[in-house]
Amino acid sequence: MSMPAGLNFLANMFQADFARLRARTVTAVACYAVAGLLFAGAIGLGGAAGTIALVDRFGLVEGLAFAALVLALVGVIALLLNTMSRLRHERRAHRAAAARSAALSQLADEGLQRTRENVPAMLPAAAIMTFALTSMILGKSRS
Repeated sequence: MSMPAGLNFLANMFQADFARLRARTVTAVACYAVAGLLFAGAIGLGGAAGTIALVDRFGLVEGLAFAALVLALVGVIALLLNTMSRLRHERRAHRAAAARSAALSQLADEGLQRTRENVPAMLPAAAIMTFALTSMILGKSRS
C-alpha cells in the first residue's frame, strides 16, 4: 500500500467514525428532547392533579392558595440552592486563586534565592566570556 493510499484509507476511516458519531449525537439529542418534554408534561399533570386534590379537600380558594404556596416554596428552595452553589463556587475559585498566587510567589522566591546563590559563582565565568568576546570583536575590527 503506497503512502497516498494509506492516507486515503485513514481519511475514509475517520469520515466513517465521524459519520457514526454525528448519527449517535443526533439520536441522543432527539431522545433527550423527547424525554425532557415528557418529564415536563408529567410534572405539569402531577401539579394539576395535586391542585385538584387540594381543591377537593380544602375548597376552591384554599386549595388554589395552598398549591400556589407549594409552588412558591419550591421556587424559593431552588433559588436558595442556586445561591449556595454560586457562593461555594466563588469560595472555591477564590481559594484556587490564592493557592496559585502562593505557589507563584514561592516559585519566585526560590528563583530569586537561587539567583542570589549562583550569580556570585558565575561572575568570574561571565567576566572571562565578556573579555573573550570583546577581544574577538576588537581583534577583527583592527584587521
